[in-house]
Amino acid sequence: MIDETELKKLGREFGIDVIRIAQARSFTTLAKIIPAQKKKGLYLDSDYLSNIDVERFCNIQVRFPWAKSIIIGALGYLTSEEIPLNENGPYGIIARYTWRNYYLELKKRLKRLAQVIKKESRAKCRIFSNGSIPEKPLARKSGVGYYGKNGIIINKEFGSWMVFGEIVTDLKLTPDTELEIDCGDCDKCIAACPTGAIIKPYIIDNTRCIQALSGWYGPIPDRIAKVWGNRLYGCTTCQDVCPKNRDVKPQPPKSDIGYVGPGLPLLKILDIEEDEYRRKYPKNQITASWIDFRAIKRNALIGISNTKDNRFLPVLKKFTNHPDPVIAQTAHWAINNLNNG
Repeated sequence: MIDETELKKLGREFGIDVIRIAQARSFTTLAKIIPAQKKKGLYLDSDYLSNIDVERFCNIQVRFPWAKSIIIGALGYLTSEEIPLNENGPYGIIARYTWRNYYLELKKRLKRLAQVIKKESRAKCRIFSNGSIPEKPLARKSGVGYYGKNGIIINKEFGSWMVFGEIVTDLKLTPDTELEIDCGDCDKCIAACPTGAIIKPYIIDNTRCIQALSGWYGPIPDRIAKVWGNRLYGCTTCQDVCPKNRDVKPQPPKSDIGYVGPGLPLLKILDIEEDEYRRKYPKNQITASWIDFRAIKRNALIGISNTKDNRFLPVLKKFTNHPDPVIAQTAHWAINNLNNG
């Protein structure tokens, strides 16, 4: 029978940066927060939390009555790779966690650990990463880290540059304790958010959050588009300014699964068709089933407009008669924004 000490030792040997254990229990507070925030209009219509069965999501035993423990794994993804320059036309920046698919890499490592657990203990195991269980509350409850005021988990060694994965099991394991620390008086992430999406500590308005909006299909309001910059997918401003991330040591890449890198050429994104786009960048979050390709095209138009370079006016004008109304509307906005820059 494998115990907690051996389990954590194996996890580290398999390259999992952090391993902690939580009891399989219901997150009753979270079950109240989700519908309350939805009622306040803080979720986009495509947000996962906007479309879930709250009880099923917040109580793992509704789905898996046999579950006794949840093993939480984390993988740090901060690397020293450089953000590309605009040498061959403007680049669209991609959020750091999406440069490669660390979720799939972590899931692969968790599968190895689960295989040993099954062999040694004949236990049931279900594996998740970026999946349909409350990952951040589990990470907090198990002591992986604590919540930053931007709603992201912070770890002492890896800061907030981590992805999470879990093994749900019927093994009865001793749970770890949560950390009794927080961000104190620091509010740098709140002040730095370009759209004011962190409306109060730990409360994010996804209708303003560039990270959330970048994969959502719809028109981007003028005040948000103007501060969008050249982001193609995602936003890490709140992480970039976090003092707890300042001393995190970059590491060599741990995987090349789904590699796309720090950015992609915006002009190429505008020229590419969806089928080719998904073939060219497989197994990455930017081609995940829940990412609307039309949103990526829209983001490219906004990014090109924010270069304030008149050489790209002919490119933008080509999209003013696009059959998709959001793309056409964005192209008109982009021309006006560029001309008035």
